[in-house]
Amino acid sequence: MRAALPAAALLCATSLAAAAETPAPEVDARSIVLQALERAASNVEGSLELRYRSLMTREVRRYDGDGRVEEVRTGDYEVVPIDGARYERRLTIDGRPLNAEEQEGERRREADFREARRRALEDGNDDEPDDDEIVFDEELIARYDVAFEAEEVFRGRPSYRISFEPLPGRLPVRRRIDHALNKARGQIWIDKETYEAARVEFELIDRVRLWWGILGNIMQARGSLDRGPVLGDLWGYLQLETYSDVRVLLSRNRRADIRRWHNHEPLEPQP
Repeated sequence: MRAALPAAALLCATSLAAAAETPAPEVDARSIVLQALERAASNVEGSLELRYRSLMTREVRRYDGDGRVEEVRTGDYEVVPIDGARYERRLTIDGRPLNAEEQEGERRREADFREARRRALEDGNDDEPDDDEIVFDEELIARYDVAFEAEEVFRGRPSYRISFEPLPGRLPVRRRIDHALNKARGQIWIDKETYEAARVEFELIDRVRLWWGILGNIMQARGSLDRGPVLGDLWGYLQLETYSDVRVLLSRNRRADIRRWHNHEPLEPQP
């Protein structure tokens, strides 16, 4: 004699079967990315990155032809806002204070930075990105096919993981950096609560020619950028790692650049 299922168990089994047959709602990756872009634009409009100072350590590694580290240089910096832009003021070289000649060189470098900022503000083009600056905006995202990968906990916070890769066909080139962006793929973690970009990973999927290959090629490039809350709800940079393998004429340069920000301190709002 077959035992009958209790009504509650039968109801539960029916619900589970229905759930198994019903596909999970599709997550719109591009909508998530667009909300992240809105958050980034709001941060820029509010000049949030100019409301604090921080310290930064930098390590540059150079590699020989066999991929072995042949030189390591380190430095400490104070990162401060100057005339609406972040400036990295060098404090040490390889663990020692700057000597008199190096201090003079740093004073000239800062003076040049201030003069460049003054001219940019006077000309009204201070918001124009440099040729090698990556700007997280709709123009950047428009060149990629984005896909939702997963919801997961990243650095203790619920996040969306989105992948991106270049769209097929001819992509726009307005600045020098676009040649590389058009051949990059990677992943981005977007904080589920704030829609802040918490981490970006990228790599080249093909070499990039410099001046149509006359000067050389970027053979490899990859990197990652980490961000997180640094002062209450205010997000800022935590770490940037890049690796590049570049051939220029008869020379080849392989290097890694690692920057870590810490000791964030609030400042008065900058004009």
